[in-house]
Amino acid sequence: MRMSVSILGRPLAEHHAAGPADAAVVLGAPPWPDGTVTPLLEERLVAGAGLYHAGLVPHLVATGGRSPGCRHDAPEAVIMASRLEALGVPATAILVEPRARCTAENARLTAALLLPAGRTTVWVVTQPFHLRRALLWFRRAGLSPRGLELGPSVLDQRPGRGLRFALTEYAALLAAWRPR
Repeated sequence: MRMSVSILGRPLAEHHAAGPADAAVVLGAPPWPDGTVTPLLEERLVAGAGLYHAGLVPHLVATGGRSPGCRHDAPEAVIMASRLEALGVPATAILVEPRARCTAENARLTAALLLPAGRTTVWVVTQPFHLRRALLWFRRAGLSPRGLELGPSVLDQRPGRGLRFALTEYAALLAAWRPR
């Protein structure tokens, strides 16, 4: 099943060669009910912090609103910013976008933060299954996004869950491509 998930998910990914950008955007994911980060979100945060520490970006954007069903009041982006600081990223390098509830809003609200400052080129940090749709929304928002290859994902260790995510993502991608 692991091989079939990898093959099924391959068309959803879009990766670009490493290089500098104006910022990296780490897309939110629901934390655990107690407000701690899940392995899926941790994977994104570590990759975003890695871009910063490698000197490829001067800023990280943590984007994500409050997740339904959580027992805490903090938006995903606030939880993410705290974790990025724990990973050694200075608070001055982190921009927090705490309102987005979906990928399209992640893109639109992040663009509203970055474009007025002349920041257009961004690394979008998310799992491969989510990347093609995320890049589509960021392009539509007026940014020049690049897809970061995370390498083996925590979802590769749980093929059943990975398969569900990939199938759901195909439906979401088709919906995003529909004419408006």
